[in-house]
Amino acid sequence: RSQESISVSTSMATTLGDVAQLVVKIVNHGDACEVRGLRFELGERRSRHGPPWYTCLVRGPGGIQTVKESTAYDSFIGWLAQQTPQSLREQFPGADIPTVDELRGTLQALALQQATQLYSSEKYGSALAAGVTARLSTGAQMANSHRDYCGIGLAINGSIFVMAEVQDGYLETTLRTWATADEFKAWLAVQSDFAQSGFDPATGLLDAWLQGNQRITRQRLNDFVAAGGNEGTGRKDQAQGAKQKRKKGRI
Repeated sequence: RSQESISVSTSMATTLGDVAQLVVKIVNHGDACEVRGLRFELGERRSRHGPPWYTCLVRGPGGIQTVKESTAYDSFIGWLAQQTPQSLREQFPGADIPTVDELRGTLQALALQQATQLYSSEKYGSALAAGVTARLSTGAQMANSHRDYCGIGLAINGSIFVMAEVQDGYLETTLRTWATADEFKAWLAVQSDFAQSGFDPATGLLDAWLQGNQRITRQRLNDFVAAGGNEGTGRKDQAQGAKQKRKKGRI
């Protein structure tokens, strides 16, 4: 096969599922987003209560047409994963359908614009950093505790300060470590909600599902310092300790 045919085949195989989480994140903020002739917005729910529903529209020569009727999150994500720009062009001749790369670029710019409004860039400062460092030094962990993904947590492992992804309440995937309290404290003091949100290109743009998802924030840090650890009790009871021993590699 020629390089050209491979490129065309790969492009056509790319679905809107690649940008599904970006679409949901932007629409959940209350903003309809339109990229060229493709529009996503909140849809009408079956009941007054519950999570948002979503719909997709196309603007073409015949005006605005509904591509996907209002539907719940799982159904909408599944539908996006089955759509390609080419299939939508065939379904709606003459409509100005963007490529997935064009969608991604525009949606990321919109997400960044939203994030700068939602997340403060004010640095946490030395006082809060010192309070968090002192609390962690007692053995307390800052970690959400529920089923499945629990966001980002902080802990001390021996003398090493650790930032890790939390799963089922346990710090599992280490993201960064600091050898001393002074190093950790200096780092935390210059962080901000925006820097830790996952939206900041300067600190590494994260996958849309992770952005703003149980990240480190000033509120969490303040609550952790005030509450005495583990964002609740600051102590692992014996049952937790026994469970932790069975989970090798977890902090």
